[in-house]
Amino acid sequence: MRTHSTLPLLAIGLVALAGCGSSTPADGFEATVMCEQFTKQRLKSPGSAEFSGADETTVTTISGTAPWKYRVVGHVDSQNSFGALVRNTYDCTTVTEDGETWKIDTLNTSKN
Repeated sequence: MRTHSTLPLLAIGLVALAGCGSSTPADGFEATVMCEQFTKQRLKSPGSAEFSGADETTVTTISGTAPWKYRVVGHVDSQNSFGALVRNTYDCTTVTEDGETWKIDTLNTSKN
């Protein structure tokens, strides 16, 4: 009886994948999280921030290859300096070279 080992093939496959580069493709979910973080930094009360859900947030892929670039438009409810809850719309464009380090390209907010 002859047996075959798949271990050498598995090792070759892992080496081939590792050689493809260290860049991990970014996605719209990551872009949304980063835009929310950038927007929070501009709020008077970031701890009170409540962001729009997936059904109320628009994510547009501007570049689907490195550097990945996305536009995210949504809204955030947060307290102003008087403690009143206000809604702001945010329009954010963010970019990443490696899927881990994000930069803000543009961020505009407006009161509704």
